[in-house]
Amino acid sequence: MSCAPNSNKEIDFDDEDDDLLLKSVNECEADITKNSTKSQLPLALGDGQIIPLQKFRHGYLWVSDLSSQSWCEQQMFYKFTVPGVIEENPAMAKGTDLHLARELAAHDVVQVQVTSNEDIWAIKVLNLLTAINAFQFGQTIAREVPIFGVPFKEEDIFVVGLIDELRFDPENYTIDLSELKTRTSRMNPSKAITKQHKIQVMLYKRLFDNIVKGNLSKNTIAKHLRLDLNKQFGDQIVKHLEEKAIINKNLNDLMDHVFEKMQSLTCINQLHVEYVYQDTSETLSHVTHPYDEGEIKTLYLDYLKFWKGERSPIGVDIEEAWKCQRCDFESICEWRTKKSEECAQRNIQMNHLY
Repeated sequence: MSCAPNSNKEIDFDDEDDDLLLKSVNECEADITKNSTKSQLPLALGDGQIIPLQKFRHGYLWVSDLSSQSWCEQQMFYKFTVPGVIEENPAMAKGTDLHLARELAAHDVVQVQVTSNEDIWAIKVLNLLTAINAFQFGQTIAREVPIFGVPFKEEDIFVVGLIDELRFDPENYTIDLSELKTRTSRMNPSKAITKQHKIQVMLYKRLFDNIVKGNLSKNTIAKHLRLDLNKQFGDQIVKHLEEKAIINKNLNDLMDHVFEKMQSLTCINQLHVEYVYQDTSETLSHVTHPYDEGEIKTLYLDYLKFWKGERSPIGVDIEEAWKCQRCDFESICEWRTKKSEECAQRNIQMNHLY
C-alpha cells in the first residue's frame, strides 16, 4: 500500500490493493508534527546553531536529499533557505503526471483521514505490506513502495524514500528495482545525472535489503520518528484494517507482522533506471547500475558531514560549472562567486609569471 496524508489530513487508499498516493505526505506530516505536543531537544553545534539535519529535516532524511547532493549541494541548501524561488514548471508537471499515470494503472484511490504521526506511518507500513502481499499472491509489479531505515548503523541516521517500481520474477525468485525518470529531450542523460540516479537506487536497495535481512527494528523507527508504538490508530485506520482482516491496531503489532513477511522475501537483485521522453511517453533507454556498497557508503558518509554540521555546503567543481546555467539560484550563489574570484586570482598570478 502506498499512502500519504494531504493538507486536509486525508490519505488516499485503494479499495482493491490498499494503495495510496504519497504525493502530499510531507504536507500532512509536517502539519501534524508542528502541532504535536511531543518535544525533542535540538541537536546543536558548540556555538548553539542547530545542525541542518534538525533545522531542515526534523531529524531524518529523504533519499532524494542525498541524491540531490551529488548534483549540487549548494543548490540543495538554497532550496531550504531561499523560499519562493523555485516554481513548478511545465516539465515538472509533466513528470509528475507520468508518474501518477503509472501508479493509477495499478490501483484506484479512496480517502482515509489521519489524526496522528502514528496513523501516517501506519499507512506507510501498510503500503509496504501491500507490495509484499502482491508478490505472494502472484502479482509481478508493485509501484510507489515506501522504504525506510538506517542505511549504515554506525551513523544512526534515519532515511525514508519511495521506490517507483519493484518487479518480481517468481520463477527465479528475484526482485528488480526500476526508477522512472522523465526527459524533456531525446538526448541521453549526462554522467552527472546518471550518477545522481545511481545513488538514489543504491540507497533504495540498501534500505530494502536491511529490512529483508532483519537489520531494522521497530524500536529504531520509534526512536528516530518519535512515535508511540502502542498508541491506537485513528478510527478510520482501524476500520480499514478490519476490512482487510488485519487485527493489529498499533504500530507495535503491525510492524511485527510486516517485518516478518518482509523477511520471507529476497534482497533486490538488479537496479534499473528508465528514461522516458515526456512529449510522447516513450522509453528512451534503460540503464542498469551495479550495486557497489563501498561506493555508496563512502558517498553517504561524506554527504552526512553537511547534515551533521561538520562542514558547509559544497558547490560544483569548475569542470561542472555548466550546471549553473540551469540553476534557479545562479544570481545569488556564493559558491559560484567564490570560484569566479579564485579563477580570476589564478589568472592574475599566471599573467605575472609570464
